[in-house]
Amino acid sequence: MKIKSGVNVGAFVLGAILCLSTSYALEPYDPGILGTFRYAGDHEVRAAMFIEKSKIVSSSLKTPTLQEESRTERRSTPLAEPQDTLRGLKGMMVFVEEIDAEVENHGLTRNLLKTEVESRLRQAAIPVLTVEEAFNAPGKPYLYLNLTAHNTGIDLYSYSIRIEFSQDVLLIREPTIRTSATTWSANVVGIVGARNLSAVTEDVDDLTDKFIHAYHAANL
Repeated sequence: MKIKSGVNVGAFVLGAILCLSTSYALEPYDPGILGTFRYAGDHEVRAAMFIEKSKIVSSSLKTPTLQEESRTERRSTPLAEPQDTLRGLKGMMVFVEEIDAEVENHGLTRNLLKTEVESRLRQAAIPVLTVEEAFNAPGKPYLYLNLTAHNTGIDLYSYSIRIEFSQDVLLIREPTIRTSATTWSANVVGIVGARNLSAVTEDVDDLTDKFIHAYHAANL
């Protein structure tokens, strides 16, 4: 399907993604990656989008390499991979950040996303805890979802979704200090037509599945 103002739409997509990239640490774009550009209505146009490689990128809490550390400092034990921090996990609470009222008016509600994430976790045999159960569980584990969407004013929304797993950890230099920290995360950005905003739930599902895969890999 052709879009009459193709040049303007192309310029907008690039501009919107560049704008998002100033707020989120994205991987270098890959012109060969194809993303689904949903344009007002039921039509979908496959268009090259300058977004993160594979569209979904796990930020996986990058840590300095041995070469980046002080030459005099050597670790006695290797650092764990992000998915390793999920080992032995007996369940978690799901918390979804508040969503802008304008976005919820299009059907993309906080309750919808929370129900979607919890349902996929249960289907994968991962226990979903209540708030009370999570705060009484070792580490107070919870899965956090944040969705932000920006109305561009031309019937299009740019959006960003981030999913994080957090739990209590102890400081190496002072084991008596305990704090909550994110030990696993993944994110995605994209563009979608206002009339099809609810389709963003597909990306939420993808990110949740990414977490589920990491959880099962750590708990084989």
